[in-house]
Amino acid sequence: MEVKEGEPPQSWTYRAVCMTLEKDDGVRQSGAPRPRLMVLTSDKGWPYSWKEDGSTRDCHVNCEVERVWQIVLGDLTELFSTRGGTDFKPKRRVLIGTPGIGKSMAAGSYLLYQLLHHDAERLPAVACFICN
Repeated sequence: MEVKEGEPPQSWTYRAVCMTLEKDDGVRQSGAPRPRLMVLTSDKGWPYSWKEDGSTRDCHVNCEVERVWQIVLGDLTELFSTRGGTDFKPKRRVLIGTPGIGKSMAAGSYLLYQLLHHDAERLPAVACFICN
């Protein structure tokens, strides 16, 4: 195992399938180690864990969490494209899965992180709502 600081290059690849993205397992270099997990660390913790006594500092990102971001990024790209204009209607997206797999903590925190690091001129505000 190896720990590196900073943002890694895009390690996972995806292919378009109907109206979503699917992990493309067929694309990998022979002998090249594949990252299985990326960890984002925040000294302030992550919003989902702020209600707890000990705020969690680490957000674990796997290929499925990254895939959620790629889908949202595709929507943002379409929104900001010249062909999107005023005709663009954002698609509703629902993230489903078994309780405890990281929909709120991992996917929610990673989406917030990516949106806050997106082009601030095009996306001047980001709202994050956390409910019980």
